[in-house]
Amino acid sequence: MKERDHKSIISPAFGSLSLLTEPRSLDRREFLKASGAIGITVAGRALGALGDIHRVTIIGAGIVGASIGYYLSREGCEVTLLDKTGVATQASGNSFAWLNASWYDAPESYFELRKHSLRQYRLLSTELEFPIRWGGSLEWYHTDGEMQDIRDGIRRLTAQHESVSMINAAAVSRLEPALSPDTDEFAWSWADGAVDPAATTHALVDGTIENGGTLVAPAEVTSIDFDSKRARVVSTGGEFESDLVVVAAGANANEIARMIDLGTDLVVPATPGIIVTTQPIGPLLNTVCYTSDSHFHQLPDGRVVIGEKTGAPQTEQHLAYVAGRPNAYPNTELAVRHARRVMETAAKYVAALDDTDVGRIGVGWRPLPLDGLPVIGHVPGNPRVFLASMHSGITLAPIVGLLASMEILGNGTSELLHDFRVERFL
Repeated sequence: MKERDHKSIISPAFGSLSLLTEPRSLDRREFLKASGAIGITVAGRALGALGDIHRVTIIGAGIVGASIGYYLSREGCEVTLLDKTGVATQASGNSFAWLNASWYDAPESYFELRKHSLRQYRLLSTELEFPIRWGGSLEWYHTDGEMQDIRDGIRRLTAQHESVSMINAAAVSRLEPALSPDTDEFAWSWADGAVDPAATTHALVDGTIENGGTLVAPAEVTSIDFDSKRARVVSTGGEFESDLVVVAAGANANEIARMIDLGTDLVVPATPGIIVTTQPIGPLLNTVCYTSDSHFHQLPDGRVVIGEKTGAPQTEQHLAYVAGRPNAYPNTELAVRHARRVMETAAKYVAALDDTDVGRIGVGWRPLPLDGLPVIGHVPGNPRVFLASMHSGITLAPIVGLLASMEILGNGTSELLHDFRVERFL
């Protein structure tokens, strides 16, 4: 399964999106109307046997955990966010951060979940005032097989009147004057976007704290136990009692799964991805560009984000180093060498990048559930645990935060999450 993070409307470089509505609390009638749009079944207190949920401990202050924490705290829940190292220091802070629903993933429910999350991003970004670059995305590849996959996917989406099409190089030159692609056929998705993932995660954490929540980091969880009335999380940052624990631990999800005797792993071994962020430059790119050996987009503040596709060398020395899942290079010289390699590849398509200074290079360890699809929901037999593990966390965070908070607080369940329960592994 291919993973992206994307979607948008064509706009000039650094253009802004006018907002459709001002976020606000919904009364019961409005909530029921909105719930129908995202397939929520409202049926009393789903966790009535537990009593009301007032205190929640969230393990993981990446973007998914932060989003769940924000939506829970917005409803008056007392939230404690724990993180092993700090806010957005793992995958969320080292992501390409393409917001997308431009690929017809199987099952269809995964595609639908992503579409709803893009809509939720528009509301959330207004509420928390973080920028999103809504510029669309372009994809092109260098083998017949890859291009045929793209054509087939676009054909299916076009039949459902989605915001995608195949376009030629002449159209691309109008969208991206600085781009020098090496083909004449592209997939164009005009609803995609991109964010600064670390800044967005921090905005969610800050919102949680403003709503009365607490962040504790570094805090590595060492044990979790339960009784009929509460859950207790023991960590290097202290002990925390709450009514429910949310596991949003990213690549560390299996460690937490073993602590709660889940009976299954949640994610496969994490793989690293190199993300290079340049120093701010003038307007250069309008869209998210994704191709066989590189992908890149420009943030609203002028920084260009570039992801590598070729992967690091599989030498013995390299494998020994990455065994500890580092988020940084062992020395500056090696980091700069890798950054230049990544930027030189991107410069084949955008020549101006060849003379651009590097701002930051990060290594992100990408969590991927066992079957590639998200794991979201309560643990069977232990309703004091709620799981939230997924690969496309940047794209999915807003809708997962909203729907998870509703389920945790007993305000209904959504059909959007039906295919993503942990029961499929048990």
